[in-house]
Amino acid sequence: MHDSIDWADLHSALKQQSEFSSLFFDAASMALKQRQEMLKTFVLSLHSEATGIVEGANFKDHRLLPDKIDTQKVMYKATDAYRYILAILNLCEVSSDEFIEALRQKDEFLHYRHTLASKRWTGQPIVLFDMDDVLATFREGFMDYIEKQTGVRLDTHSPEYYCVSLLKANKISNDEMFKGFIENHGFLRLGIDQKYFNLLSHLKREGFWIQIVTARPAEELTCFYDTYSWLHRNGFDVDGITFTPEKFRWLSEQGFYTSAKVFAVDDSPKHAAEYAKHNVQVIVPEKSYNHDVANLDNIIYVPEAADPLQFIPTL
Repeated sequence: MHDSIDWADLHSALKQQSEFSSLFFDAASMALKQRQEMLKTFVLSLHSEATGIVEGANFKDHRLLPDKIDTQKVMYKATDAYRYILAILNLCEVSSDEFIEALRQKDEFLHYRHTLASKRWTGQPIVLFDMDDVLATFREGFMDYIEKQTGVRLDTHSPEYYCVSLLKANKISNDEMFKGFIENHGFLRLGIDQKYFNLLSHLKREGFWIQIVTARPAEELTCFYDTYSWLHRNGFDVDGITFTPEKFRWLSEQGFYTSAKVFAVDDSPKHAAEYAKHNVQVIVPEKSYNHDVANLDNIIYVPEAADPLQFIPTL
């Protein structure tokens, strides 16, 4: 039986670990509290095995022992650690497909972050790009998700960004819908607004520093990694990424704030108004929910049908 297990296949490895774990407990019948306690046990056991890997080397400098690495000890301790990871994934009901996707996204994030870390601002003009409903078609994607989950169709031209009144009338929790949207990798599936992608690409070619400034919740790790993966997979060449609910405050804390030529591209009336109030010009794509800022000083209001390339400010 055990000879048929393909340890090179994650799905098969998870299944085999599950069968072994079933000799000691029935995960399916565990209450939440029991699962939490078992998770703690697995994590502490993993820590012990991972720490044991270092026993394969002479890490105690005060002991005069030959410098070497015992690869056999490293290998078998790593095997134990790996099996505890499999047990943790099984306990938390993480499938092989989900874990493989997480590995892929983590790899994309690490490479993207490494690329960004190598960049240094050298005095070039800066443009602050929002993501949702500027570069990514969030509102359309989120409303499609709500319709699939509830059967309620929301109006993309509503003056309410989240259509809260209609959601309340149908006893739908916006917070629960948003959480489900995140957990189902909704941010990873969003479409691109081609006009604003073209604007970003043009400004990059013209020598601008492209800084993404988004109010997405970075503490939601699926949202965080989906953001990096979406930018990577869709070919966005940017210089920095910032997650913050207070965009102007973030800007004012940057070293370049007093010396750089800066403008922003943001659909949010709140953030656009704050930028504009502090003498930062903002390109604002026309939306049904942001007409109030159209006539403010420092606002460059771009009609929905217009090409934003024609509205780049003179800095």
